[in-house]
Amino acid sequence: MARLRSASRVFTALAVLACPIVATARAQEVKPQAAEYETAAGKRAFDANCARCHGIGGTGDTGPSLAESSLPRARDDSLLRNLIRNGIGGTEMPGSFWLSEPDVRRIATYVRSLGLVAASRVSGNQAKGRAVYDDAGCESCHIINGVGGVNGPELSSIGSRRSPAYLRRALLDPGADFPRERNYQLFALVNAVPRNGPAVLGVRVNEDTYTIQLRDRDGGFHSFRKADLQSLERRFSSSPMASLRDKLSDAAVNDLVAYLASLRAMP
Repeated sequence: MARLRSASRVFTALAVLACPIVATARAQEVKPQAAEYETAAGKRAFDANCARCHGIGGTGDTGPSLAESSLPRARDDSLLRNLIRNGIGGTEMPGSFWLSEPDVRRIATYVRSLGLVAASRVSGNQAKGRAVYDDAGCESCHIINGVGGVNGPELSSIGSRRSPAYLRRALLDPGADFPRERNYQLFALVNAVPRNGPAVLGVRVNEDTYTIQLRDRDGGFHSFRKADLQSLERRFSSSPMASLRDKLSDAAVNDLVAYLASLRAMP
């Protein structure tokens, strides 16, 4: 009987020691499934509450596209959740007081997943591509990890948002994929003609129902009330960026694509 009790105690001890191992293994199995569930649940909540303005898949409609490398008003998850809850004052973006905190979190998770692409193998050389980026003066318009200009989209995580094929088209034919239908697309060329004063051609920095802000080619910032404008022309048929087709060799383009595709850290 004593031997039986002793054996029972040993078995119990072994079971207790094994529990953390089993729990860890189960956690490892569940974690990816939980992440997939959060994203899928976020998509359902997004489609029900946000897609009417931002489009199915967040590709943009009357509201801006959310499938971007960075969101200027929501540069971290806390800001994004706050924006979903409270909206943006003075714009058409309303708050969502009826959403539960889990739904807000899931929508934010889904929004962050939009446009993400898996890493792809490319033929170019990343290190040489960085030198091409510098020599071509790309940083005069684009920011990478806090360094560069502001007339073009930030590229700190462009490799996680755009495929190598897309990046190549953007370099050689910048207008090919440039959005034409999104009324609030940033970095579109806009020509604003005030009723009094000179016209301003620049890229759009921000726009809401009543105002629009532009940055001209020299970096000057201009803000207009739409009621004060004689005309407002959005040039969605062309990109502010010039093609690099005649400026770079095929090898240099391959290297630059490889470098941009390697930029995957979220800003």
